[in-house]
Amino acid sequence: MKDVAKLAGVSPATVSRVLSNKGNTSQETRAKVQKAIRETNYVPPAGVKPASTNSRTICLTIARNSMDIFGNPFFDSVLYGLSSAVEQHNMDLQFAVYHCVEQQIQKCLRLYKQQKVDGFILTGVLSIDKERLLKALHEEHIPFVLIGRTFHHEVFSVHNDNMRDGYMAARHLIEAGYRNIVVFTQDTQLDVFGARISGYRQAVQQFGLDVGPNRIVQVGAEEDDIMEALQHLLDEGIAFDSVMATDSVMSLSVLKFCQLKGLRVPEDVGILGFNDAPYLVKVSPTLSCVEMNGASLGAEAFHLLNEIIDQPQAMSLKKNVTLPSELVVRQSTDRYEFKGE
Repeated sequence: MKDVAKLAGVSPATVSRVLSNKGNTSQETRAKVQKAIRETNYVPPAGVKPASTNSRTICLTIARNSMDIFGNPFFDSVLYGLSSAVEQHNMDLQFAVYHCVEQQIQKCLRLYKQQKVDGFILTGVLSIDKERLLKALHEEHIPFVLIGRTFHHEVFSVHNDNMRDGYMAARHLIEAGYRNIVVFTQDTQLDVFGARISGYRQAVQQFGLDVGPNRIVQVGAEEDDIMEALQHLLDEGIAFDSVMATDSVMSLSVLKFCQLKGLRVPEDVGILGFNDAPYLVKVSPTLSCVEMNGASLGAEAFHLLNEIIDQPQAMSLKKNVTLPSELVVRQSTDRYEFKGE
């Protein structure tokens, strides 16, 4: 133990605290001790389990209404990818949902200081909450990775290029022959939706199509809200031949509305959403989407977080990893296939 302490530049008592996972030891000191244990091949006395990566606990945390999370295909995919990576490395995973960012900050600080969690993965962070949350974790030197993009913070993050994806979706609709595209979005407080809308605008303007304000429809998550918004477009005489929904659940309600109104999909109205899900191929016509590969985001966030935990000095750096998305074309936008062309 003295050899480990000397190599790590700490006292034997600190080594003992790290080995027993007790006391208030900083993450940087713990990392130094763990490294020294590996380099010296130190074997602790019987009954004392040395600190190792296998004893880590990762926490996926989010401050949102639980109705927005459970059943959402994106969060399901992220959780699947993350839990698979955690299982492969024999670590533990916690999933913490909080009502507001203030509660999220308070609980995250407490979990880390009590050494119940080694690091956090943040997802679904609202734009208005981002500054407070990231600043609080940074100031306490708590390891975390953000799933999502931030331009103003020195953090590790993994994300999709949502502006590119919005452009890709809108361009596909245009190339399929649609000219009056409307966008349905639930939440303008999320950067991800704003970026997708920016990409849509870029594509529409590039082809000289209408990009007026009535083409962006903010709507509630419930089916009745979506039905009402679509009916309003018809009542106001706002022509539309395609709907780009910023999540796939919403695209189901758009399809139902079209079927109730006798609008043929994809001939009269094309429908495209974001985030693939099994139910998109269980309806007729099947629904096109942009697959965000949430499972890959979760797995990559896990690997980035372990990198920070192993090298605490990396917390002062910025590292962005952009993962690819995929356009999945199905019957709801395949006009030419339906026409037999």
